[in-house]
Amino acid sequence: MRVTFICLEWPHEGHVGGVGRYAYRLASALATRPDIDLTIVTFAGGTPLDGASLRTIPRPSGRLGRFYGSPLRLRRVISATRPDVIHSFGDDWALASHRGAPLVRTFLGSSLAEARSSTGLRKLNHYVLAVTERISSLRADVKIGIGPDSVEEFECEDFMPPVTAVQAPEGVQKTDEASVVFIGSYSGRKRGAVVADAVEAIRARTGLQIVLTVVGPSSDAHSWPAGTRHVSGASDADVLRIISRSWVLVAPSLYEGFGIPTYEALSMGTPVIASSNPGSEYMRSLTEPAGILQICPDVDLSDALAARLSGGPSIEGPEDSGRRTAVERLTTLASPGRLIEEIYPRALRLAKDGGSRVA
Repeated sequence: MRVTFICLEWPHEGHVGGVGRYAYRLASALATRPDIDLTIVTFAGGTPLDGASLRTIPRPSGRLGRFYGSPLRLRRVISATRPDVIHSFGDDWALASHRGAPLVRTFLGSSLAEARSSTGLRKLNHYVLAVTERISSLRADVKIGIGPDSVEEFECEDFMPPVTAVQAPEGVQKTDEASVVFIGSYSGRKRGAVVADAVEAIRARTGLQIVLTVVGPSSDAHSWPAGTRHVSGASDADVLRIISRSWVLVAPSLYEGFGIPTYEALSMGTPVIASSNPGSEYMRSLTEPAGILQICPDVDLSDALAARLSGGPSIEGPEDSGRRTAVERLTTLASPGRLIEEIYPRALRLAKDGGSRVA
């Protein structure tokens, strides 16, 4: 089966978000299958993957080219891969609407929800992208939601969390000193500034020496307080090592359709303190009894973080049991085998019976 991935967020040299890291892991699992001929379509400079072909389009320099020019460039490249199935992680709204290979679309949250939690040009951009998502939803033959809100918003037939099994890197130990990790930007919906303020407040109040490590874009490294360990361009393995050795992951994002760093932290036994959003609320429901994943408002963040750090890096037995149950449930739902054995064959049947809507 010839499968073509559309993933313009594919890993490259520079800051890589959760979408790119998830798509890379999923593609890595599919590329080992002798019955799958996998091609990834992404921007120039994308990281090669053994067992898969890489087709590229020019990498744009601005927001307009990224979100509105690049999807138009995809049409000819996609056609040249002669796919049996197209699996898109976004940016497919400009594909031709006629008979051809079926489109499987993974919806990684909602641009409309992101617009409501954003400001300025980013807010406007996400409102426009919400329209393109609706176009994609109407054209897709099979729709996969990564979380409950995506499933509901786009009336998805399938729920598949954006995870693959990950484990704590061998030999990595928790830091000797209290440590906090944050993944994302200082400003915007990820709200790194909230983390910086909470850490500074705890230092001032308790005298506790806290190491704050940030994995984020190099463009806002200057925004963080002096002494922050800022990492950009980290590999997937590097990110997992940072999360694994940290005492706490803080994730105050205003909106997450799922929240891949939170899942990764749970996988490696690193507690999480998060803001309420669809992704964090869903994962907390899986980790009962509550504890390893705490959800709290901003006014309580510094107190919750101080309490967690004062207890050291270890976690309680019920917390460990809860997080193991959650991780097992999520990895079962997200098994790459579901694509090959269930979802792609269904897309091919639909194309055969009624004709695909895209090519």
